[in-house]
Amino acid sequence: MSFLTNTLLQISTAKPSFSGDDLYRILPELIVLVMAVLIVILDLFLPKRSRPALGYLAIAGYVAALVATASLFYYGNPNKTSFSGMFIRDDFSSFFEIIFLISGILVVLVTPSYSLKRGIPIGETYAIQAFSVLGMMIVGASGDLMAIFVGIELTSICSYILTGFARNDPGSAEGSLKYFLLGIFATAILVYGMTWTFGMTGSTNLVAISQSIQRNGLATDPGLTLGMLLMVVGFGFKIAAVPFHLWTPDAYEGAPTPVAAFMSVGPKAAGFAALLRVLIQGLPELAAQWSVIIAVLAVLTMTLGNVVAIAQTSVKRMLAYSSIAHTGYIMVGLAAYANTSSPERQNDAISSVLIYSLIYVFMNMGAFAILIYVQNRQGGPDVDDFDGLGTWAPGIALAMAFCLLSLTGIPPTGGFLGKFYVFRAAIDNGYTWLAIVGVLNSAVSAFFYLRIIYTMYFNPLKDEARAKLQPTKTGFITAGVVVICIAILLLGIFPDPALNLARDGANPLIYVVRATSGS
Repeated sequence: MSFLTNTLLQISTAKPSFSGDDLYRILPELIVLVMAVLIVILDLFLPKRSRPALGYLAIAGYVAALVATASLFYYGNPNKTSFSGMFIRDDFSSFFEIIFLISGILVVLVTPSYSLKRGIPIGETYAIQAFSVLGMMIVGASGDLMAIFVGIELTSICSYILTGFARNDPGSAEGSLKYFLLGIFATAILVYGMTWTFGMTGSTNLVAISQSIQRNGLATDPGLTLGMLLMVVGFGFKIAAVPFHLWTPDAYEGAPTPVAAFMSVGPKAAGFAALLRVLIQGLPELAAQWSVIIAVLAVLTMTLGNVVAIAQTSVKRMLAYSSIAHTGYIMVGLAAYANTSSPERQNDAISSVLIYSLIYVFMNMGAFAILIYVQNRQGGPDVDDFDGLGTWAPGIALAMAFCLLSLTGIPPTGGFLGKFYVFRAAIDNGYTWLAIVGVLNSAVSAFFYLRIIYTMYFNPLKDEARAKLQPTKTGFITAGVVVICIAILLLGIFPDPALNLARDGANPLIYVVRATSGS
C-alpha cells in the first residue's frame, strides 16, 4: 500500500517538462491533427458534390507531415525526449512515421471511387483515417506505456468505426461488431499486462522499466514474465498474429475495401512499432524468454495464414489471410534480434523488420487497389471476377501480377528483398530453422497468388460478365497503382537508400539498450 501511495504521490507532484523544442519535435503530428480538424470543419459546410475535393487537402496534409518528418530525420535532433520522456523523437519514430504517412496517402488515392459508388461519406472517412494515422504516429514515437496505450486506442477506435462504415452492408456491421468485441478483450489484456509491469517496476517509462529490472534483479521474476506475456497477447491482436487473428478475416471481408487495405498495413505497422519499443527498449532483459515466444508465434502465423488462404474463393478474404502470413514473416526478424549480442547483427534484425514493413505497405496496398478497381467494374471480390482481366484491362492486370509476385517474394521485386533481409537475419543469428519454415511458407503462398495471375490471363471473360462491366472513374486509383509499382520496382532493384534509412531507424533502440545496460 505504501508503494502505491508513494508512486501516486510522485506522479501528482511531478513537474511537467515542456519547451518550444517539444512542439518542433511533434510538428508532423501537429500537421496531421490540424489537417484532420480542417476536414471535419469543411465537411460540415461543403456541398455534397464538393466533398471529394477534401482528398486533396488530406494528401496535402500527409505530404506536409512527410516533409516535416524527413527534415527531422535528416536535420533534427535525434534521440531526444519530450513531455517528461513520454515522446521520443529519434530515427526509429521518424522511419515508422514515414510508413504511416505513406499508407495515409495511398488510402486517400484508392478511397474516392469506391466510397462514392456506394454512398459512403467521403469527408468523414478522410477525417477518421487521419485521426487513425495520428494514433499510429503517437505509438511510433512513444517512450512510455501510457502513451503507447493512448496511440493504440486512438487507432483502434477509428478502425472499429471505419470497418462498419458501409452502413447498407450487413457484413460491414457484423465485421465491425466482431472486431470491436474482440478488440476490447485484447485491450483489457494489454492494459492488465502494462499495469502488472508497472506494479513490478514502479514506472511506465520504458527506459526506467529496463533500469528497474536490472537494479532489482527482476529478469527471472514470474510476475514480470506474466506482464510481458499479457502485453504480447495484446499486441499480438493488433498485428493479427496467430492465435489472436480471429477477428481479421471477418473484419477485412466486412469492411469497405479501402478500409481493409488501410487496416492491413497502417495499424499492423503501428503494432510492430509498439512491440519493438516495449520488448527491445523496455524488456531487453527478458529477451531469452520473449524470443522463443515470438519465434513460435511466427511459425504458427506464417503457416496458418498461408494454408487457409489456399481455400479462399474471395480475393478479399484471401488477402486477409495473406496479411496474417506476412505478419509471421515480419516476426521472424524480431525473434532473430534476441538471439545475438552483436550490435551489427541486432541492427540487421531490427532493420529487416523496418524495411519489410515499408515494402509491405506498397505491395499489399497495390493488391487491394486493383481489387477495388475490379469491384467497381465487376461488383464482386471473388477470384472469378478477375477472369480475363489481362484482356479487358491489361495495364491493371500487369500491375496486379507485379504486386502478387512481390507478395510471393519473386525477384526483382521489393517483396523478394524484404524476405531476403528477414530470413538472412534469422540465419545469421542462429534461427536457421525459422528461416527454412519461412521459405517453405513462401513456396506455399505462390499457389494462391499465382492462381489469380492464371485467372487474369488464361480464364476468358464470359459474355454475361462482359455485359455487366460498369464504367468507373479510375484517375486516383491509376495514380496510386503507378506510384506503388514504381516503388516496388525501385525497392527491389535499388534497395540501398531505403535499407540505410532502416538501419538508421534501428540504431536508437540498440543505443538505448546498450546505454541502459552500461555496455
